[in-house]
Parts: sequence; C-alpha cells; structure tokens
Amino acid sequence: MKKIVLIYFILFLLFLLWIWMLFYFLGEIIGGISGVIVASIGALLTCYAVKEFIDYWNFRRFLELSKNRYNVLEELISSYENVLSELNKSNETELNPSVRNSNIHLALKQFNNKLVSSDLKMVYKYMEYDLIVKVRDKVMSLKVLAEKDALNEIESITALEDMKEIYFIFNVNKKGAEEILTIRID
Repeated sequence: MKKIVLIYFILFLLFLLWIWMLFYFLGEIIGGISGVIVASIGALLTCYAVKEFIDYWNFRRFLELSKNRYNVLEELISSYENVLSELNKSNETELNPSVRNSNIHLALKQFNNKLVSSDLKMVYKYMEYDLIVKVRDKVMSLKVLAEKDALNEIESITALEDMKEIYFIFNVNKKGAEEILTIRID
C-alpha cells in the first residue's frame, strides 16, 4: 500500500510539475504567438502602404504623360488643321476637277512629308497601339498616293478622306487625353 501511495504521490508531483511548467512557459508561448501575429500584421500594413504609394506614384506619372500627350496632340491637330482648312477652302471654290485634284495632291505631299519626317515619331510615342496601327495604315496609303505624278478623282477623294481620318484619330486621342486631365488627385 505504501508503494501505491508513493507511486500516486510521485505521479501527483509530476502532474503538478507539468502544470507548473505549462503555466511557466505559457506566458512565453503566448508572447511568441502574439509577437508573430503582430509582426505579420505589421508586414501586411507595410506592404499595403508601399503598394498604395507605388499606385499613387504611377497614377501621377500617368497624368504627367497624359498632359504631355495632350500638348503634343494639340500641336499636331493645329498644324494639320491649317492644311485641311486650306484644302477645304480650295475645294469649295474650285470647280475644275483637275485643278482640285492638283491642289489635293500638293496638300497630300505636304501633309505626308510633315507626318513622315517629324510627326510620326510623336505619334508612336504618345498614342495607343491600335490608333498607331490605323495611322500607320493611312500613312502607307497616303505615301502611295503622294508618289504618283497626278491623282484622278477617286484617288483625290481617297487621299482627302485618309487625311481627314488621320486628323480625326488625332482629335479623338486628344479628347481622351483631355478627359484624363479632368481627373483630380486629392
């Protein structure tokens, strides 16, 4: 009987020791777990703050580029608007088709040379890809017509429509940039 009491007493002491160790290390375990949780929350908040800063910076950069794009497109539109307005005036007043075709051919050469020599680089830099493809296709069409010695009536109409289409593409792109510039960052 003494042996059994001794065994129960030893088991009881071991159980008390185990409970004491559990409570002694429980504070450290809870402290370690809470430290990991707090560090994880801090890392997530830091990642979120960095992401927000990068998004804000990218948006500011996008607005700056949109302002440059708007200014370039405004310059392009004003220069081509003069060519097209002169061409429209001469077409309205000129009744002779050969003279009108000759005027369109001269304006086409001027329009094409200006676009290919300097402005095409700006188009590639400041416009979206789908519009660049449209402009490039129209420029290729105009180049073929500009290399001819003379234009017939259908070619003149085609050239005039292609020049107006390029002007329209510039204008639509400018209006898109103008809408972007109305956005305010607070």
